[in-house]
Amino acid sequence: MTYDNNMHSATVQDISPESERNNFSEFPSVPGPVRIIVPNEEDHSFHLNEEFLERILLNPRVADKKVTVVGVAGAFRKGKSFLLNFFLRYLKHHNLHKTNNDVGDWLESEPTLDGFSWRGGAERDTNGILIWSEPFLLRDRNGEEVAIILMDTQGAFDSQSTVKDCATIFALSTMISSVQIFNVSQNVQEDDLQHLQLFTEYGKLALEGSEGKPFQSLLFVVRDWSYPYDAEYGFAGGQRILDKRLEVTNRQHHELQQLRKHIRESFENIRCFLMPHPGLEVARSQHFRGQLTDIDPEFQTHLRKLVQHLLDSNNLVNKSINGSPVTCRELVEYFKAYINIFKGEDLPEPKSMLIATAEANNLAAVASAKAVYVKLMEEVCGGDAPYMNTASLEEEHLRCRREAINLFRTTRKMGGTEFSMQYLDKLDSDLTDQYDSFVKVNNSKNLFKTMRTPAVLVCVMIFDYFLQEIFQLIGLDSIAAIFSSILLIVITALSIWAYSRYSGNMRDIGQAIDEGVTWMWENFISQKVGEAAAFGIQVHSKINSTSTASARRTR
Repeated sequence: MTYDNNMHSATVQDISPESERNNFSEFPSVPGPVRIIVPNEEDHSFHLNEEFLERILLNPRVADKKVTVVGVAGAFRKGKSFLLNFFLRYLKHHNLHKTNNDVGDWLESEPTLDGFSWRGGAERDTNGILIWSEPFLLRDRNGEEVAIILMDTQGAFDSQSTVKDCATIFALSTMISSVQIFNVSQNVQEDDLQHLQLFTEYGKLALEGSEGKPFQSLLFVVRDWSYPYDAEYGFAGGQRILDKRLEVTNRQHHELQQLRKHIRESFENIRCFLMPHPGLEVARSQHFRGQLTDIDPEFQTHLRKLVQHLLDSNNLVNKSINGSPVTCRELVEYFKAYINIFKGEDLPEPKSMLIATAEANNLAAVASAKAVYVKLMEEVCGGDAPYMNTASLEEEHLRCRREAINLFRTTRKMGGTEFSMQYLDKLDSDLTDQYDSFVKVNNSKNLFKTMRTPAVLVCVMIFDYFLQEIFQLIGLDSIAAIFSSILLIVITALSIWAYSRYSGNMRDIGQAIDEGVTWMWENFISQKVGEAAAFGIQVHSKINSTSTASARRTR
């Protein structure tokens, strides 16, 4: 049956490729689906929309929170988006009522099914990989807030996609997800397992270079299960069917045995859920828009169980790589690394996938350590903090740098110590650049440094005018004229500097004046001021000594 995506939705009128590209060319003003893996149908390549991805995952609200990624993959026109929209409905209802477990009538909270695009007809609807633009927050079993990302994928094996297209989308979805829902129709069949075989070789190789299994949770969702007398709907019946399908026996061909072993070795957890048919009205009506009155009650019952189980606080599967939890900030690096290995014309070798994972793992550690450094330095000398002297600022920089580097070193990383050294060097370089930025911000708070240029120029003007008047009094008019010219130049420089700062124009000239004044201060004025101050201290000391001696003689 191809019931749920074979429906008509009033919210989707034109789903031609050109229309689809236009619909996702701008970031939505209200929460909605965002295409972050964009296919090019001419050369069958894929690219990552980094701008949209970073707007979602680097939002301060979620950037440093652990993340759960629920992805749905499978053949086209089998109801993936339809199913995912019920997860979306649950999360919206939870967000509205701010509770994890007392979800009430979440399934009946909306009259129609909106969210990720789904529609009637026999042609493909979803294109590329989409995620919801606003992560949801749930608390896990430890009470910690976790960001929930919903991910929809292009259906496999349609008339417009090559085998490589299908393999790429499925691989990316599986590598990014912490829970990968494999949506299949009517049964778990041998060809479904063979599709997974494309990626189990990567899992087998990754076991040699890391701890644990490369992929996390795989859930077969069998739609239109028609044999409840053999296995009941839900997880219990699904697990019995799955165990039979993945059973290894002596009667099987060696290739079939290896396939099943590789699947078991590649995923930390593999489960199966059997879903009933949603009803004839759902399957046949062109006007079905997701209203519950047209959905079979038994389907609703098991849909509730599936969604509530996967999103229950005690069952959330946080995304992890090599046993270490991943934050939204780190997930950005994994997206970038994984899309790069699929840019060629051929499917990547498992080894290149392992290296890409190790690179992304180390880059994620760099990003986390850098974020810690920035956070600590912001507390010390951020925008609202007062000016700090240079020595104290450098001392704080070294302290924050030590903490960031220690975090990087203690984070579990793939590739070994030697492989990670290049990323430690990158972190050190990034921290130096960040420190330079903090120094500039800190210097801007120093009133003297900010006003040094006009103050020095005004002092030069006064001193120059004083000398000009002296030389005029003693009759040396030619020398007085020189100082008069210098005075005119200084007045012009001060005027240009003030205009540059006020208007933003002539910035190069204004900067040149700043640099000239700084050179004068550092190489001449500050030295003379220092000498004058030292002389003053000596004179003051001698006066005090003389006064003390006179007082003693008087007594």
